[in-house]
Order: sequence, then C-alpha cells, then structure tokens
Amino acid sequence: MINTLNKILLRRFFTFDHPQAKLSETQKQSLSEFKRKVQQGKYNFENVPCLCGDPGGVLITERDRYCLPVKTLLCTSCGTLRTSPRLDEPSLSTFYEQDYRSIYVGSPQAPDEFFEQQETHGVSIRDFVWKISEPEKIITVFDVGCGAGGTLIPFRNLGCKVFGCDLGSQYLYRGISSGLTLEHGDIESLYKYGKADLVILSHVLEHFPKPLETLKKISQGMSDGGYLYVEVPGIFNIHHAYKDPLLYFQNAHLYHFTLSTLTFLLQQAGFELIKGNDSIQALYKKTDKVVLSSHLGEWHSILIYFYFAEISHHFPFLRIIQYPRYYFSKTIRLLLGDFAVDAFKRKFLKF
Repeated sequence: MINTLNKILLRRFFTFDHPQAKLSETQKQSLSEFKRKVQQGKYNFENVPCLCGDPGGVLITERDRYCLPVKTLLCTSCGTLRTSPRLDEPSLSTFYEQDYRSIYVGSPQAPDEFFEQQETHGVSIRDFVWKISEPEKIITVFDVGCGAGGTLIPFRNLGCKVFGCDLGSQYLYRGISSGLTLEHGDIESLYKYGKADLVILSHVLEHFPKPLETLKKISQGMSDGGYLYVEVPGIFNIHHAYKDPLLYFQNAHLYHFTLSTLTFLLQQAGFELIKGNDSIQALYKKTDKVVLSSHLGEWHSILIYFYFAEISHHFPFLRIIQYPRYYFSKTIRLLLGDFAVDAFKRKFLKF
C-alpha cells in the first residue's frame, strides 16, 4: 500500500529519465564510462539488509541524481535508509579509485579550488568542535576519507599533529604536496601514528559499506575520551540543502540518516552525543558505554517528510508552513546570535 502511495506522491522519484544534477562534459563522459563498465560486468552488485538486520523496507526511489538504477529503501524497524542492491566491497574500492571523483567532482586530480574549499570547510569544523569540546586535549587529529586533505590545514595551523587517509589515491597528492601526511587506505593505515584525540568523518560515514564495523575500528585508533566529528547529509535537511529532493540520492551513498538514527548507530560503537543538528553536524565522545537497543519509530516521519519535500519543490512558498521550527530557529538566531541562543539552551533546556 505504501509503495503504491509513494509511486503516486513521489512520482518523479520513479519516472525521471535523465540526470537531475548539472554535469560538465568531463562528468558526462565519466558517467558514460562507469555505465559501460557496469554493462561489461566489471562491477558487481549485492543485496544487503538494513543495519538492524531487517531485510525489507519501503521503496523511496529507483534512481539516483545521475539517473543510475539505484534503489533506496526505508527501514520500518529502525528508520535508516539504505541502497540495495549496491556495489560490493571490491567494486566499491575500484569505484573510488577509478570513477568516483571524475563523476562527482569532474576531475581525476584535485583542483586547487577543491583543496581551498576543503580548507575553508576545515575552519567551520574546527569552530564547531572547539566551542563544545576541550580543545586543549586535542593534540592529534585524523581525517578519515580526507580527499585532498585540505580540511586538516586549520588544525595544523593551531599546532595539532594531523594525519589523513582516503581510498582514492589521486587526490592525496595535492595534500601531500602541501606538506600533509596522508595515507592511501582506511583508518587502519593511520594506526602507526598513535591515538587520535579527534577523528573527522566529513561526508564519509554514508559511504561505508559496514559502518558499525568501521566505527569500531575508528574507536580503536582513538584515545580514551577522544572526540569524533561526524558530518553527513541529514534527511530532515534536504529541503534546505538540496531544494530538489532528487539531487539528494547518490549511488555512492549507501546509508542515509537523521540525527536520531545516526546517534543510535554511534551508540552501538561506544560513542555518546555531545551536540548535533539536523544538517547533520555532530560531535560525539568515546565512552565505555554501548547501547544495543533502539526505540526509534521515526520512519513514518521520514516518509511524510519526503512527501512534503517533494511538494515544497513544486510549491516553494509552502516551506515556511511545512518547516516552521526550522524557520523560527533561523530567525531567532539571526536576531540574537548563535552564542546567545546556545547559552540559553545550555542553561535552561539542558541541550
């Protein structure tokens, strides 16, 4: 019944027949090359259950923003969205090494502009973490899935020891040429540099085929009480970040989260939430406490949100009606400032 309703209310999600993202000629050629490899059997796909083990789910879309055949399922047990079928792990490694950057960025090598954008983003990450952590305890910083490594520059400028890793080797050369220590591989390639006081996962967690297993490996590479910064595209922020919800779906994104479903995943790996938002930017702290049970029941809210996100794409003036909490919050912060609002919440709301 719900899948039928989705194909009515989310009709575009199932019927569009061309890429929704604006692509350069390089990106178009790279996308065609990837499709050719798929047709030739150079990439293999696998069906996967949800992270909670539920094999079912509500079908949200059958395509991604590049019009690739990508099915996204919403788990009715825990509220996590997943891609299934998806590239298996050997194929994912090949994809990130050979095709990912050319399709998503438009260049197999890291342009200077990309590195500069990473550096700017690193400043925002540093500011977010520094406000709510104990920065004097952050000596060593790891960036997992670092791309060109530019995000580490603001931390290096503060005197931190910084190290990064990524599965795509070509972009690493740009950061290495700027004096950064970057490794081709996953978190385990950074173990030799000691324990991290802060690990950055900026738009990386959604790419992990086994996120819980990887988070446990990350925990092993962290100091006791260390911090984990996680940034992923928040489901409840699609209307703001993407405007058109079709731009949200990407074949490289294997899982999709709200702050609640993300936090439940992190709790299973032994992390507790310090602060987060719907965007999602969140800071967690490594603890000895592991939470294994979930009482999440927000899959209905997620499904309804997609309906409203699609409606507001066609009728933008409805956004202020559909998302009053978001716009009220933005107005108050504009008038009073972030510091005053955050101080009030800490004192009176215990956030």
